[in-house]
Amino acid sequence: MVAESTLKHWFWPILALVFVVLSIGLSIALIVVCRQRDDLQSGVAPVAAASAEKIPVCGATNLNGNTINLTEPAFPTLFHDLTIQELKNLRKFLEDHPDIKAAKSSTAKVGSSYIYMMDLIVPPKAEVLKYMEGKESTASRSARVMMLRGDLSPPVVQEWKCGPLPVVFSCELLRKEEINTRNPIPFSVRPFNTLEMDAIVQNPLKTLDSKISRLLLESYNSTFTQCVNPKDCLAFAASPVGTALAGNINDRGMWLFALYNISFPYLHPLGFGVLLQLNGADPTKWTTSKVYYNGEVYDTAEKLMTAYDTAAFKKINMTKPVESDKLFSTLQRRGDPQPANPQRPPTLVEPDGKRYSVQYRKVTYLNWSFHFRMSAYTGPALYDVRFKGERIAYEVALSEIAAFYSGHSPYPQTTNFVDSGSLLGTQSRALVPGADCPATATLINQTFLNQNGEAPGVYDAAFCLFENNNGNPLRRHLSYSLNQGGFYGGMLDSALTLRSALTIVNYDYIIDFIFHQNGVMETKLMPTGYVLTNFYKDVEAAYGFKIQNNIIGNIHHHLAHFKVDLDIGGSALNRFQTLDILQETVQRTDDPTKQINQNRINRMLKTTEKEAVIDYDFNTPKYLIVYNNASENALKEKKGFRIHIEGMSKSLLPAGSDNEATIPWSRHQLVVTKQKDAEARSSSNYGMWDSEDPVANFTQFYEDDESIVDQDLVFWITTGTYHIPRSEDLPLTPAIANHLGFFIMPFNYYDECPSMASRDAIYIHHTDMKDPSKGVTVERYGNTVGQCTIPKPTLEADLAANPDQVLESRRVNLVN
Repeated sequence: MVAESTLKHWFWPILALVFVVLSIGLSIALIVVCRQRDDLQSGVAPVAAASAEKIPVCGATNLNGNTINLTEPAFPTLFHDLTIQELKNLRKFLEDHPDIKAAKSSTAKVGSSYIYMMDLIVPPKAEVLKYMEGKESTASRSARVMMLRGDLSPPVVQEWKCGPLPVVFSCELLRKEEINTRNPIPFSVRPFNTLEMDAIVQNPLKTLDSKISRLLLESYNSTFTQCVNPKDCLAFAASPVGTALAGNINDRGMWLFALYNISFPYLHPLGFGVLLQLNGADPTKWTTSKVYYNGEVYDTAEKLMTAYDTAAFKKINMTKPVESDKLFSTLQRRGDPQPANPQRPPTLVEPDGKRYSVQYRKVTYLNWSFHFRMSAYTGPALYDVRFKGERIAYEVALSEIAAFYSGHSPYPQTTNFVDSGSLLGTQSRALVPGADCPATATLINQTFLNQNGEAPGVYDAAFCLFENNNGNPLRRHLSYSLNQGGFYGGMLDSALTLRSALTIVNYDYIIDFIFHQNGVMETKLMPTGYVLTNFYKDVEAAYGFKIQNNIIGNIHHHLAHFKVDLDIGGSALNRFQTLDILQETVQRTDDPTKQINQNRINRMLKTTEKEAVIDYDFNTPKYLIVYNNASENALKEKKGFRIHIEGMSKSLLPAGSDNEATIPWSRHQLVVTKQKDAEARSSSNYGMWDSEDPVANFTQFYEDDESIVDQDLVFWITTGTYHIPRSEDLPLTPAIANHLGFFIMPFNYYDECPSMASRDAIYIHHTDMKDPSKGVTVERYGNTVGQCTIPKPTLEADLAANPDQVLESRRVNLVN
């Protein structure tokens, strides 16, 4: 009785004490959880309890010894871009060469002999293969140098081959049999550059301002050159006039259309333009031949001013927008915040460190290996692409990008951009971790040298390399029911991506080379950036939609061309075959009195280059197969690879018309040619102007109609899309739904899917098939499920140390 009485007496105080202790414990736990959450959000690893195992930082361990070495080698491979020392040696040699006499950057002008660009020349393929196979002890590298010779009479462009590298001993003019183009090249079709831009401002634009500054001030409250603050002057967009439009190979015409100098100028067109004649190498003789104002074209500035002062003249009266974070052309966030409170997106982590290695410019990743480079002239390229030790492709490279516009005013009518005229590779820089690439990506610099600097210029983050789980299953199957086996097997598609982004004035072209674990290589191009706009007039409505006040986005055609040199089972004995899918009507096997409609395949071996031209027809779908006739798999099928093209597009322009002659590669979706070193690329850096007599003529690659049976074959792939801008393309065109490219995938090459060897797979089965009630077992093949903390982002710290990594902080322009 005493014990029971005592318990009753102390029951409520004890219960209250228990609640107090529990409350304190829960409060401490809540504080710890919140602190850990805040630490994780700030990138700081939480401090583990004394009795708990410390959580490692993601990537702190590296189980397979992968390394990243981005230094420049003392002895570069045959595919390695020109090193800093090689560029310095080459510049010195060109300045001292008695026939070249390259000007220094501080004294160069349009009328000088000056370096436009220098780039690596990859040795002939046969030499490279012998060297890689150990049949040759040495192979020399050389450089291609484009010299603009304004000092000669008449002025010309010269292409030189200089070498051997790294110490240059000689330079010789490249021969037609080496580059399949004439040399020298007319000065009128030279690529555009900053020396020419500066000369335009100082000569014809100053002269124009002296004649029509009153009109410009009254219409736009600004002029091109008569400004106290250069930021207040009018900017301009340049549209080269191809020589086919000019009607003379020696005429160099260019429309300049006025823009407000504000973020982003190309979204602020003003309805005023001027056609310049830039003939010869003396800028003081450059003239204005036409003027465009508010929908009308005038032969001279004087005629425009005479009309301007008449009572019936329709004048423009515009005010420069006020720069603010709400302006439609800026990229500052605006609108209702999403999500309502700050909450970071999912983040890519590398729990056990990187699964790839980079040694100079060679990458190894699981079963893959390849060399990569950034050609100043043509952009990103891969060489010696191997899977499981076997070379699949000798070269996969961008060859050209083009954008052809349409409209009523001279601006969109003549805007036919062939972008290698702006040096594709030199437009790749400043990839931003966490925005352009995952924060875990390896950023890779690129070095170029041209007339704008005495020393080589290092472009920060021209490439990024990362492995990414894209969230899509590479393969999967679920057999849920016991009578179907009762198992699950699958794996997410983790793949390696090498990315570059070419910013060519207003457009950004993201280019990815992606390596999947099932032996598939993907090449993808995604246009984004600002649309090129035009001043709105009702007559332009047939070519687009009004997307802002006074602004129309004109229809244009994006096109890209790629070179794919496949070596299936070696560089010889390759064949190209289409598997044509046809409809047939046959008697039913189970009832011969009845018929059935079905599909069948016809194996069509293509024997000559012309026979292999592919113009896609939806009425005859087909597989595109390249295979080695002397190589079979275990089932006696020919070992091959399939080319699958996404984003196929057909140019509607008549062949050879106007500027179309500069992009004849756009006429077909696929062309197959016999490999030739001289046919290194399908376009040229002169395509912006040379339509009257193109420097490069891609049709010659296949017009000789050579045999392609049991040969070393090159596949030329065209992708593209028509873009009709919409209001949602402001401020930037989204890359979503703009994926263009192609896949190279094994086709009977392996006996089964190579990804079956991947540890990334998950297999779930019953622990005891005789007694399923005992549960299931998850197989991860050695991969753990342990957690790790995310490393603190370094972007802000990196930019504090080097702001030039993303934005120019020193007035140094390294691009022509």
